[in-house]
Amino acid sequence: MLNTELLFYAFRRLKRDKAPGVDGVTVDDYEENLQGNLQDLEDRIHRGSYRPQPSLRREISKGDGKTRPLGIACVEDKIVQRAIVMILERIYEEDFHDTSYGYRPKRSCHQALADLGQTITRRRVNWVLDADIKGFFDHVDFGKLQELLGRRIEDSRMLRLITKFLHAGVMIQDKRYATTEGVAQGSVLSPLLANVYLHYVLDEWFEQQVKPRLKGEALIIRFADDFICTFERESDALRFREVLTKRLGRYSLELAEEKTKLLRFGRFASRDCQRLGEGAPGTFDFLGFMHYCGTSRAGKFKLKRRTSAKKFRSKIRELKDWFRSKLTTPHNEVWPTLVRKLQGHFQHYNVNDNWEMLMKFREAARKLGLRWMRRRSQKGRNLSWEAYGLYLERHPLPNPGQITDLIAMGSAK
Repeated sequence: MLNTELLFYAFRRLKRDKAPGVDGVTVDDYEENLQGNLQDLEDRIHRGSYRPQPSLRREISKGDGKTRPLGIACVEDKIVQRAIVMILERIYEEDFHDTSYGYRPKRSCHQALADLGQTITRRRVNWVLDADIKGFFDHVDFGKLQELLGRRIEDSRMLRLITKFLHAGVMIQDKRYATTEGVAQGSVLSPLLANVYLHYVLDEWFEQQVKPRLKGEALIIRFADDFICTFERESDALRFREVLTKRLGRYSLELAEEKTKLLRFGRFASRDCQRLGEGAPGTFDFLGFMHYCGTSRAGKFKLKRRTSAKKFRSKIRELKDWFRSKLTTPHNEVWPTLVRKLQGHFQHYNVNDNWEMLMKFREAARKLGLRWMRRRSQKGRNLSWEAYGLYLERHPLPNPGQITDLIAMGSAK
């Protein structure tokens, strides 16, 4: 199935504005002799002589002072990876569970949030396990991954091709390093491989082995390596928490203990906390939102969300760093980009009950914009708020538009 036609469709799905890999070849460069390049690529794949090149390693800021490694593959390797994904998605979309949302066709983080909201509001949920896998993408075991892939893929050539990508290595400061574990973040193929790994390690295990042994209801919602488990009974949650550590360890993974917590949560959490003298119910973060127990105008339980404090600080820090890097860039280039950054932020975070945090972010962007203008030159240092206000009238910052109604989205499922 890896023929010239499929490789052509895979090429058309590549983004043109991405940095080139170790060979320096861009998408436009590759396209100059596209037919010949793809034919040669197909021949090498089927002869078994195709060898992926090492990915170019870059450290990307996470906004909290830490970085995460990003692998930049060559254009040709991206084409092959995309073609592999197009084939394997047809297989695994039949297997993946409905509670898995990350990096899957026609699925989004908003759908994951809506599903979680419906679960907490409508199902028997009294406890939530907020779990975090420590450095998941860096610790995927190659041997275990190949074993899991072999459960559904019988074509040995396809398995060898995937293995070549796993062992392609990375280039760091012009020096090649071998890769013995992990899947590169930023790779076209990595999200699918990660989903396959966690499908067997978590989703399938939870449905087939964990739930039948529990006394009450339980559910898992997963987006890539970020997942939340809900339980009706505390005893079930505690048992699962214990066996989860052993299960992950069997696949060379471990929980980030400092980020994993079990908390009382749901429709009756406030009542139970008050009765037991535990104060207010706890909160948990998932997909950039802090989830907390609130009440509707009618006084009934309502799951509420707001931008998590950690994510908000990270976004502000990113914005500051971006402004700092644009001190010599013309206004007519910076301001449209700032508008797009705000629109992108609103697109993800404009959900029920989060208006205050959206406007707080917009106000921070407005103040940072003035500071940026004042720092650009000696003349700009005396720019007043009044003059800046006139500038904003001509070049307005966007406001949040229509909200993504997670409650309606969940009810319609």
